[in-house]
Amino acid sequence: MLSHYDPAQLLFQLGEIVTQRVYLRHGVEVRAGDTVLDVGANVGVAAAFFATECKAGIVHSFEPVPPLFELLRENARHFPACIPHDYGISSAARRASIAYYPKAAAMSGLYADPDQDRERVRTYLINSGMPEDDAAHELDGRYRSVTFPCELRTLSMVVREESIEQVDLLKIDVEKSELDVLEGIDGGDWPRFRQLVVEVHDEDDRCARISEMLTARGFSPTVEQEPMWQGTGMYMVYATRR
Repeated sequence: MLSHYDPAQLLFQLGEIVTQRVYLRHGVEVRAGDTVLDVGANVGVAAAFFATECKAGIVHSFEPVPPLFELLRENARHFPACIPHDYGISSAARRASIAYYPKAAAMSGLYADPDQDRERVRTYLINSGMPEDDAAHELDGRYRSVTFPCELRTLSMVVREESIEQVDLLKIDVEKSELDVLEGIDGGDWPRFRQLVVEVHDEDDRCARISEMLTARGFSPTVEQEPMWQGTGMYMVYATRR
């Protein structure tokens, strides 16, 4: 039912989200009727999972890359709970340029760095057991990007515009923009958020900074790194209310 121009990318996302349940760990749960904000929605695999497996009442999905948004919109048609939005989330409302990797769509973003992104995935593949030469061949030409203009808004703008009283889960997967997303929540809006799951690229002590930010706002954060991501600086932060 889900569409993607690249079956391999779709299968990888299904494995992480549906099989491994990467967004439902360390006490994080989505219950029937919950409100979910899916920031960095890609083609909507997580949104579909929250809507079908978890029975979320509404899933707002945000994807600023035009080719990915078109797939997100098409996929969301099958799930009445899913509402796609064709803009990204950041620390302030603005226009920006975003890089899109057609052959590695999930790593597209405002801070894309082809060399760094390639090395991160090369390490992942080697950790997974792939020989180094095969990993290099697998990634050849994958990080050629196309740039698109995009619109960015803040999460506080979203909760006002969509009249959201409570966010039961805020899921963030935005390829190095995660701190920007969190900085777009006004102080008075933090009590609306019940749980967070954030993919973190640990540059400039970002994991520690985000953990401290969440702790100061009443959450108990847990940091986890999958074995295959060792050496990449990629972590997941799970946070529930104390």
